[in-house]
Amino acid sequence: MSGPCLVRTVAIFILFSSFSLLHAEDEEFSDIMELVSETENCSAKLARDKNATEEQKKEDRKRRKIGIGETVTVTLNCKKPFLLEPKDQIQWKVIEGKELLEDGLKTEETTEKAKFRINPCASKEQIQQSGGKVAIEVETEQGTALPRPIEFDVVFPEQLTAEHETLGGMVKGLPATDMNFPGDGDPDHGVSAQLVVSVHPLDVCFKGIRVIEKDKGYAGASGSLAQPHAADSVWSVGLDNRFGLHDNIGIKSGVNGYMQWDEIQGYDADGHPVYKHSYPNEFTWNCLFRTYGGDENKEGISDIATVFQNFYIESKGEGLFYARIRKFLVDTKKKDECSVERTSGGDHIFKP
Repeated sequence: MSGPCLVRTVAIFILFSSFSLLHAEDEEFSDIMELVSETENCSAKLARDKNATEEQKKEDRKRRKIGIGETVTVTLNCKKPFLLEPKDQIQWKVIEGKELLEDGLKTEETTEKAKFRINPCASKEQIQQSGGKVAIEVETEQGTALPRPIEFDVVFPEQLTAEHETLGGMVKGLPATDMNFPGDGDPDHGVSAQLVVSVHPLDVCFKGIRVIEKDKGYAGASGSLAQPHAADSVWSVGLDNRFGLHDNIGIKSGVNGYMQWDEIQGYDADGHPVYKHSYPNEFTWNCLFRTYGGDENKEGISDIATVFQNFYIESKGEGLFYARIRKFLVDTKKKDECSVERTSGGDHIFKP
């Protein structure tokens, strides 16, 4: 090729190359590069939906609202792969909410992916102080057409609700199976239930966090059967935001004069027994639920909610006693409480 033609060709090539790079720079924050995310698990709402399709679950995992304990993978997509070279120089950086991550940001087998987990022990105060945000950006060696940082809203558990264990709809509820609470038809005085507790909101996944129940005292009139709550039970939360084990609630009459409902201290003029304890008898436990990290003193990390567990006992005559327990709302938007009631010798009645 002659000299002038060669010069023209080189000039055209340089012009074309310059135009391509300038065009790429003009498209900065456009769709040349994009950061996309995928949560490890779908939200509790989708996990509970037996009719949810794989496509719906895939779409749900794109959400940017995440709960403490969630793991997220961020991927750098690029329509012009040459802009990523050299790929070993791709750098990921947390620009907001670094203190909320457990073990920081980790790159996958390829530098085009990074993974992080929100610390399941992140406190409510930490989230508030960080503005509830995690933001991640990526840089390449060429620094051309970089995508906008990707942002996530991090939420702490807000509320607890409960429902009776129904064995998948086979029964309306079940009495507790531990502590020898009386069953249906037993002549003994007492009542109990197995509750399935949910952590809200349900549009995120709290799998892997732990929750502890703390005793915050009780309230009852003079002469009531009120007594301290032996709390400190710990639960792990599953994919559907439900406690992995039941919260067993119950109360029963003591024996040999200890909290014995039918303990008689005398008789009235008509020969009717006068019980040591006054009836109706009512008291309430203040139950504080907190996130928990496994500390030996079991103090927990941050408050989720205070739940009131109310007990009501009434003498029905002829040595029979009616007892009722209420604990937890059944719905975040309703005032109905999960309750169970029973009269000595009778069956449990679960409501609602």
